[in-house]
Amino acid sequence: MNQEVVQSRRSDTEQAVNELCSQLKKNTAQYNAIIFFASSSYDFPRLSALLHGRFPSAQVVGTTTSGEISEKGFAKGTIVLNALSDGMGGGRTQFKGVLIDDANLFPMVRKKEILSAAASIGVQLSSPSCSRDAFAISLICGLLSAEEGVLSLLYSLVKDEKFLVAGGSAGDDLNFKATSVSLNGVCSNKGAVILFVKTTCPFRIYKENIFQRSGKTVMLTNVNPETHAVLEIDRQNPRRRYASVLNIPESQVADATLDHPFGRVFGDEIYIASLVQFDNAGKLTMYARVLQDSVQEILEPMDTLAITEETCKKARAEIPNPGCVILFNCILRTVGFEKKRQQDSVNAVWKRNFPVYSGFSTYGEQFGHINSNQTLVMLVIGE
Repeated sequence: MNQEVVQSRRSDTEQAVNELCSQLKKNTAQYNAIIFFASSSYDFPRLSALLHGRFPSAQVVGTTTSGEISEKGFAKGTIVLNALSDGMGGGRTQFKGVLIDDANLFPMVRKKEILSAAASIGVQLSSPSCSRDAFAISLICGLLSAEEGVLSLLYSLVKDEKFLVAGGSAGDDLNFKATSVSLNGVCSNKGAVILFVKTTCPFRIYKENIFQRSGKTVMLTNVNPETHAVLEIDRQNPRRRYASVLNIPESQVADATLDHPFGRVFGDEIYIASLVQFDNAGKLTMYARVLQDSVQEILEPMDTLAITEETCKKARAEIPNPGCVILFNCILRTVGFEKKRQQDSVNAVWKRNFPVYSGFSTYGEQFGHINSNQTLVMLVIGE
Protein backbone atom coordinates (compact mmCIF):
# COMPACT_ATOMS: atom_id res chain seq x y z
CA MET A 1 0.00 0.00 0.00
CA ASN A 2 1.22 3.47 -0.86
CA GLN A 3 -0.13 6.49 1.01
CA GLU A 4 0.41 10.08 -0.03
CA VAL A 5 -0.65 12.75 2.47
CA VAL A 6 -1.25 16.31 1.32
CA GLN A 7 -2.67 19.24 3.24
CA SER A 8 -4.16 22.65 2.47
CA ARG A 9 -4.79 25.64 4.69
CA ARG A 10 -6.56 27.65 1.99
CA SER A 11 -9.96 28.79 3.23
CA ASP A 12 -11.60 28.77 -0.22
CA THR A 13 -12.88 25.26 -0.90
CA GLU A 14 -12.12 25.17 -4.63
CA GLN A 15 -8.67 26.69 -4.17
CA ALA A 16 -7.96 24.15 -1.44
CA VAL A 17 -8.91 21.25 -3.74
CA ASN A 18 -6.69 22.61 -6.49
CA GLU A 19 -3.79 22.87 -4.07
CA LEU A 20 -4.31 19.37 -2.72
CA CYS A 21 -4.38 17.80 -6.17
CA SER A 22 -1.36 19.77 -7.34
CA GLN A 23 0.72 18.23 -4.54
CA LEU A 24 0.04 14.62 -5.54
CA LYS A 25 2.73 12.66 -7.35
CA LYS A 26 0.49 10.59 -9.64
CA ASN A 27 -2.31 11.13 -12.08
CA THR A 28 -5.62 11.23 -10.20
CA ALA A 29 -6.82 8.12 -12.08
CA GLN A 30 -4.08 6.03 -10.44
CA TYR A 31 -5.49 6.20 -6.91
CA ASN A 32 -7.77 3.50 -5.52
CA ALA A 33 -9.12 5.42 -2.54
CA ILE A 34 -9.23 8.97 -1.24
CA ILE A 35 -9.81 9.52 2.49
CA PHE A 36 -10.05 13.15 3.55
CA PHE A 37 -10.37 14.90 6.88
CA ALA A 38 -11.71 18.46 6.78
CA SER A 39 -12.35 21.22 9.27
CA SER A 40 -16.04 22.06 9.61
CA SER A 41 -15.19 25.58 8.42
CA TYR A 42 -15.29 24.29 4.82
CA ASP A 43 -18.33 23.87 2.62
CA PHE A 44 -18.36 20.11 3.11
CA PRO A 45 -20.90 19.17 0.39
CA ARG A 46 -18.99 21.30 -2.12
CA LEU A 47 -15.67 19.82 -1.02
CA SER A 48 -16.99 16.26 -1.29
CA ALA A 49 -18.42 16.89 -4.76
CA LEU A 50 -15.21 18.48 -6.03
CA LEU A 51 -13.03 15.64 -4.78
CA HIS A 52 -15.35 13.00 -6.21
CA GLY A 53 -15.14 14.79 -9.54
CA ARG A 54 -11.34 14.83 -9.42
CA PHE A 55 -11.08 11.13 -8.53
CA PRO A 56 -13.98 9.46 -10.38
CA SER A 57 -12.39 5.99 -10.37
CA ALA A 58 -11.60 5.97 -6.63
CA GLN A 59 -13.71 5.42 -3.54
CA VAL A 60 -13.78 8.91 -2.01
CA VAL A 61 -14.74 9.08 1.66
CA GLY A 62 -14.49 11.99 4.06
CA THR A 63 -15.45 13.47 7.38
CA THR A 64 -15.56 16.75 9.23
CA THR A 65 -13.14 16.99 12.14
CA SER A 66 -12.17 18.77 15.31
CA GLY A 67 -8.59 19.05 14.14
CA GLU A 68 -6.35 17.42 11.60
CA ILE A 69 -3.08 15.47 11.95
CA SER A 70 -0.16 15.08 9.55
CA GLU A 71 3.62 14.93 9.79
CA LYS A 72 3.43 18.72 10.16
CA GLY A 73 1.70 18.18 13.49
CA PHE A 74 -1.70 18.90 14.99
CA ALA A 75 -3.64 21.49 12.99
CA LYS A 76 -6.98 23.30 12.90
CA GLY A 77 -8.89 24.74 9.96
CA THR A 78 -7.25 22.59 7.27
CA ILE A 79 -7.96 19.71 4.92
CA VAL A 80 -5.78 16.59 5.06
CA LEU A 81 -6.13 14.21 2.13
CA ASN A 82 -4.90 10.62 1.93
CA ALA A 83 -4.39 9.31 -1.59
CA LEU A 84 -4.05 5.52 -1.51
CA SER A 85 -2.74 3.30 -4.26
CA ASP A 86 -0.99 -0.04 -4.76
CA GLY A 87 2.74 0.34 -4.49
CA MET A 88 3.60 -2.80 -6.48
CA GLY A 89 1.80 -2.41 -9.78
CA GLY A 90 -1.82 -2.70 -8.64
CA GLY A 91 -4.26 -5.45 -7.89
CA ARG A 92 -3.32 -6.11 -4.27
CA THR A 93 -5.89 -3.88 -2.58
CA GLN A 94 -9.53 -3.07 -3.28
CA PHE A 95 -11.89 -0.62 -1.58
CA LYS A 96 -15.66 -0.30 -1.51
CA GLY A 97 -17.75 2.03 0.62
CA VAL A 98 -21.36 2.14 1.72
CA LEU A 99 -23.23 5.14 3.14
CA ILE A 100 -25.70 4.41 5.94
CA ASP A 101 -28.02 7.41 6.20
CA ASP A 102 -30.25 7.93 9.25
CA ALA A 103 -27.71 5.83 11.14
CA ASN A 104 -29.22 6.82 14.47
CA LEU A 105 -32.69 5.59 13.49
CA PHE A 106 -32.92 2.54 11.23
CA PRO A 107 -29.44 1.37 10.17
CA MET A 108 -30.80 -2.15 9.62
CA VAL A 109 -32.45 -1.05 6.36
CA ARG A 110 -28.94 -0.85 4.85
CA LYS A 111 -28.20 -4.51 5.56
CA LYS A 112 -28.33 -5.61 1.92
CA GLU A 113 -26.23 -2.64 0.80
CA ILE A 114 -23.55 -3.47 3.38
CA LEU A 115 -23.40 -7.10 2.29
CA SER A 116 -23.33 -6.08 -1.38
CA ALA A 117 -20.55 -3.52 -0.89
CA ALA A 118 -18.34 -6.06 0.86
CA ALA A 119 -19.09 -8.81 -1.64
CA SER A 120 -18.32 -6.54 -4.61
CA ILE A 121 -14.61 -6.68 -3.68
CA GLY A 122 -14.65 -10.32 -2.62
CA VAL A 123 -15.28 -9.88 1.11
CA GLN A 124 -17.86 -12.44 2.19
CA LEU A 125 -18.94 -11.30 5.63
CA SER A 126 -20.53 -14.71 6.24
CA SER A 127 -17.12 -16.39 5.91
CA PRO A 128 -15.57 -17.48 9.23
CA SER A 129 -12.14 -16.43 7.91
CA CYS A 130 -12.86 -13.08 6.22
CA SER A 131 -10.52 -11.26 8.63
CA ARG A 132 -7.45 -12.84 7.02
CA ASP A 133 -7.37 -10.32 4.19
CA ALA A 134 -10.06 -7.75 4.97
CA PHE A 135 -11.12 -5.10 7.47
CA ALA A 136 -13.28 -1.97 7.50
CA ILE A 137 -12.83 1.73 8.20
CA SER A 138 -15.73 3.58 9.83
CA LEU A 139 -16.56 7.29 9.74
CA ILE A 140 -19.70 8.05 11.77
CA CYS A 141 -21.46 11.33 12.48
CA GLY A 142 -20.48 12.17 16.01
CA LEU A 143 -23.44 13.90 17.65
CA LEU A 144 -26.11 11.24 17.23
CA SER A 145 -25.05 8.41 19.56
CA ALA A 146 -25.23 6.22 16.46
CA GLU A 147 -21.90 4.42 16.87
CA GLU A 148 -23.12 1.44 18.89
CA GLY A 149 -26.04 0.87 16.51
CA VAL A 150 -23.85 0.93 13.41
CA LEU A 151 -21.26 -1.41 14.94
CA SER A 152 -23.98 -3.77 16.18
CA LEU A 153 -25.49 -3.92 12.70
CA LEU A 154 -22.15 -4.59 11.03
CA TYR A 155 -21.15 -7.30 13.47
CA SER A 156 -24.53 -8.98 13.18
CA LEU A 157 -23.51 -9.66 9.58
CA VAL A 158 -19.90 -10.67 10.26
CA LYS A 159 -19.31 -14.31 11.17
CA ASP A 160 -15.57 -13.96 11.83
CA GLU A 161 -15.03 -12.66 15.38
CA LYS A 162 -11.52 -11.51 14.41
CA PHE A 163 -12.77 -9.13 11.71
CA LEU A 164 -11.80 -5.62 12.77
CA VAL A 165 -13.12 -2.12 12.29
CA ALA A 166 -10.97 0.98 12.78
CA GLY A 167 -12.56 4.39 12.72
CA GLY A 168 -13.60 7.64 14.23
CA SER A 169 -16.65 9.80 14.81
CA ALA A 170 -16.89 13.03 12.85
CA GLY A 171 -16.24 16.30 14.69
CA ASP A 172 -17.15 19.93 14.12
CA ASP A 173 -14.30 21.90 15.71
CA LEU A 174 -15.93 21.68 19.16
CA ASN A 175 -19.00 23.62 18.05
CA PHE A 176 -21.24 20.61 18.82
CA LYS A 177 -23.84 21.63 16.23
CA ALA A 178 -23.52 19.32 13.22
CA THR A 179 -21.04 16.81 11.83
CA SER A 180 -20.88 15.28 8.35
CA VAL A 181 -19.52 12.29 6.47
CA SER A 182 -19.52 11.57 2.73
CA LEU A 183 -19.08 8.82 0.17
CA ASN A 184 -18.38 9.57 -3.49
CA GLY A 185 -19.81 13.07 -3.29
CA VAL A 186 -22.95 12.14 -1.33
CA CYS A 187 -23.04 13.74 2.13
CA SER A 188 -24.93 13.06 5.32
CA ASN A 189 -25.08 14.85 8.68
CA LYS A 190 -26.87 11.90 10.28
CA GLY A 191 -25.08 8.95 8.76
CA ALA A 192 -22.07 6.68 8.67
CA VAL A 193 -19.67 5.48 6.01
CA ILE A 194 -18.21 1.99 6.12
CA LEU A 195 -15.23 1.50 3.77
CA PHE A 196 -14.40 -2.17 3.23
CA VAL A 197 -10.79 -2.98 2.41
CA LYS A 198 -9.54 -6.25 0.94
CA THR A 199 -5.77 -6.53 0.68
CA THR A 200 -2.86 -8.91 0.46
CA CYS A 201 -0.72 -6.34 2.29
CA PRO A 202 -0.06 -7.00 5.98
CA PHE A 203 -2.21 -4.87 8.28
CA ARG A 204 -2.80 -4.33 11.97
CA ILE A 205 -5.15 -2.17 14.03
CA TYR A 206 -4.03 -0.91 17.43
CA LYS A 207 -5.90 0.67 20.35
CA GLU A 208 -3.77 2.95 22.49
CA ASN A 209 -4.81 3.75 26.05
CA ILE A 210 -2.91 6.33 28.13
CA PHE A 211 -4.81 5.52 31.32
CA GLN A 212 -4.57 2.72 33.85
CA ARG A 213 -6.82 1.14 36.44
CA SER A 214 -6.91 2.73 39.89
CA GLY A 215 -9.00 0.19 41.77
CA LYS A 216 -11.50 2.96 42.56
CA THR A 217 -14.91 1.89 41.30
CA VAL A 218 -18.31 3.56 41.40
CA MET A 219 -21.81 2.61 40.31
CA LEU A 220 -24.04 4.82 38.16
CA THR A 221 -27.22 4.44 40.21
CA ASN A 222 -29.46 6.94 38.42
CA VAL A 223 -28.95 7.69 34.74
CA ASN A 224 -30.77 9.04 31.70
CA PRO A 225 -29.51 7.00 28.71
CA GLU A 226 -31.16 9.34 26.19
CA THR A 227 -29.15 12.38 27.30
CA HIS A 228 -26.06 10.52 28.59
CA ALA A 229 -26.74 12.13 31.98
CA VAL A 230 -25.70 10.67 35.33
CA LEU A 231 -27.97 11.90 38.12
CA GLU A 232 -26.53 9.80 40.94
CA ILE A 233 -23.27 7.97 41.60
CA ASP A 234 -23.46 5.44 44.44
CA ARG A 235 -26.84 7.08 45.24
CA GLN A 236 -25.08 10.38 45.91
CA ASN A 237 -24.64 13.69 44.09
CA PRO A 238 -22.30 12.84 41.15
CA ARG A 239 -19.85 15.72 41.62
CA ARG A 240 -19.65 15.20 45.38
CA ARG A 241 -19.09 11.45 45.02
CA TYR A 242 -16.49 11.85 42.22
CA ALA A 243 -14.54 14.37 44.31
CA SER A 244 -14.75 12.11 47.36
CA VAL A 245 -13.35 9.08 45.53
CA LEU A 246 -10.46 11.15 44.15
CA ASN A 247 -9.97 12.82 47.53
CA ILE A 248 -10.09 16.34 46.07
CA PRO A 249 -12.28 19.38 46.81
CA GLU A 250 -15.40 19.72 44.64
CA SER A 251 -13.96 23.00 43.36
CA GLN A 252 -11.18 21.03 41.61
CA VAL A 253 -13.41 18.50 39.83
CA ALA A 254 -13.51 20.38 36.50
CA ASP A 255 -9.71 20.22 36.28
CA ALA A 256 -9.65 16.49 37.06
CA THR A 257 -11.97 15.05 34.42
CA LEU A 258 -9.40 14.94 31.57
CA ASP A 259 -6.95 12.93 33.68
CA HIS A 260 -9.54 10.79 35.45
CA PRO A 261 -12.20 9.50 33.04
CA PHE A 262 -14.30 6.42 33.68
CA GLY A 263 -13.24 3.06 32.29
CA ARG A 264 -15.11 -0.07 31.34
CA VAL A 265 -13.02 -3.22 31.72
CA PHE A 266 -13.54 -6.20 29.38
CA GLY A 267 -11.00 -8.91 30.08
CA ASP A 268 -7.59 -7.27 29.84
CA GLU A 269 -8.86 -4.31 27.83
CA ILE A 270 -9.89 -0.91 29.19
CA TYR A 271 -12.43 1.08 27.18
CA ILE A 272 -12.58 4.71 28.20
CA ALA A 273 -15.82 6.60 28.83
CA SER A 274 -15.06 10.30 28.99
CA LEU A 275 -16.75 12.87 31.18
CA VAL A 276 -18.18 15.98 29.52
CA GLN A 277 -18.83 18.11 32.58
CA PHE A 278 -20.59 18.48 35.91
CA ASP A 279 -23.28 21.18 35.88
CA ASN A 280 -23.94 23.67 38.68
CA ALA A 281 -26.11 21.17 40.52
CA GLY A 282 -23.46 18.44 40.26
CA LYS A 283 -25.15 16.37 37.53
CA LEU A 284 -22.67 14.63 35.22
CA THR A 285 -22.91 14.39 31.43
CA MET A 286 -20.96 11.66 29.62
CA TYR A 287 -19.77 11.37 26.02
CA ALA A 288 -20.39 7.62 25.98
CA ARG A 289 -23.67 5.82 26.46
CA VAL A 290 -24.57 5.32 30.14
CA LEU A 291 -26.34 2.29 31.57
CA GLN A 292 -28.30 2.04 34.78
CA ASP A 293 -26.33 0.44 37.65
CA SER A 294 -23.23 0.03 35.51
CA VAL A 295 -19.93 -0.17 37.38
CA GLN A 296 -17.21 2.23 36.24
CA GLU A 297 -13.61 2.54 37.34
CA ILE A 298 -12.07 5.98 37.75
CA LEU A 299 -8.84 5.80 35.77
CA GLU A 300 -5.40 7.31 36.35
CA PRO A 301 -3.06 8.81 33.72
CA MET A 302 0.13 7.12 32.56
CA ASP A 303 3.25 8.52 30.86
CA THR A 304 1.90 9.68 27.48
CA LEU A 305 5.19 9.73 25.61
CA ALA A 306 6.27 6.34 26.94
CA ILE A 307 2.96 4.79 25.82
CA THR A 308 3.24 6.48 22.39
CA GLU A 309 6.74 5.03 21.97
CA GLU A 310 5.49 1.60 23.01
CA THR A 311 2.61 1.64 20.51
CA CYS A 312 4.89 2.66 17.65
CA LYS A 313 7.52 0.10 18.63
CA LYS A 314 4.93 -2.68 18.56
CA ALA A 315 3.59 -1.52 15.19
CA ARG A 316 7.07 -1.37 13.63
CA ALA A 317 7.91 -4.81 15.00
CA GLU A 318 4.81 -6.34 13.41
CA ILE A 319 4.88 -4.27 10.20
CA PRO A 320 8.51 -3.18 9.63
CA ASN A 321 7.71 -1.33 6.40
CA PRO A 322 4.49 0.64 6.93
CA GLY A 323 3.06 2.09 3.75
CA CYS A 324 -0.08 3.63 5.25
CA VAL A 325 -0.81 4.86 8.77
CA ILE A 326 -4.09 6.49 9.79
CA LEU A 327 -4.69 7.84 13.30
CA PHE A 328 -8.12 8.25 14.87
CA ASN A 329 -7.26 10.39 17.88
CA CYS A 330 -9.90 11.50 20.38
CA ILE A 331 -10.40 15.26 20.62
CA LEU A 332 -10.02 14.98 24.40
CA ARG A 333 -6.56 13.49 23.91
CA THR A 334 -5.76 16.40 21.62
CA VAL A 335 -7.05 18.88 24.22
CA GLY A 336 -5.04 17.11 26.91
CA PHE A 337 -1.87 17.15 24.82
CA GLU A 338 -2.36 20.84 24.16
CA LYS A 339 -3.00 21.58 27.83
CA LYS A 340 0.21 19.77 28.81
CA ARG A 341 2.16 21.13 25.81
CA GLN A 342 2.77 17.61 24.50
CA GLN A 343 1.43 17.95 20.95
CA ASP A 344 4.85 18.48 19.36
CA SER A 345 6.43 15.72 21.44
CA VAL A 346 3.75 13.16 20.53
CA ASN A 347 3.94 14.10 16.86
CA ALA A 348 7.74 13.79 16.97
CA VAL A 349 7.40 10.16 18.07
CA TRP A 350 5.01 9.39 15.21
CA LYS A 351 7.29 11.19 12.75
CA ARG A 352 10.33 9.25 13.90
CA ASN A 353 8.58 5.90 13.46
CA PHE A 354 6.44 6.31 10.35
CA PRO A 355 7.49 7.61 6.92
CA VAL A 356 3.97 8.86 6.27
CA TYR A 357 0.78 9.17 8.36
CA SER A 358 -2.29 11.29 8.90
CA GLY A 359 -5.34 11.44 11.09
CA PHE A 360 -7.94 13.60 12.76
CA SER A 361 -9.33 14.53 16.16
CA THR A 362 -12.53 12.56 16.65
CA TYR A 363 -15.68 12.61 18.77
CA GLY A 364 -15.37 8.85 19.36
CA GLU A 365 -13.15 5.97 18.31
CA GLN A 366 -14.22 2.62 16.90
CA PHE A 367 -12.10 -0.46 17.54
CA GLY A 368 -13.81 -3.69 16.65
CA HIS A 369 -17.17 -3.98 18.38
CA ILE A 370 -16.56 -1.09 20.79
CA ASN A 371 -16.92 2.67 20.56
CA SER A 372 -14.67 4.48 23.04
CA ASN A 373 -13.49 7.94 24.06
CA GLN A 374 -10.08 9.39 24.90
CA THR A 375 -8.47 6.66 22.83
CA LEU A 376 -6.17 6.40 19.83
CA VAL A 377 -7.05 3.83 17.17
CA MET A 378 -4.18 3.34 14.74
CA LEU A 379 -4.49 1.58 11.38
CA VAL A 380 -1.18 0.39 9.91
CA ILE A 381 -0.90 -1.22 6.46
CA GLY A 382 2.38 -2.54 5.07
CA GLU A 383 3.92 -1.51 1.77
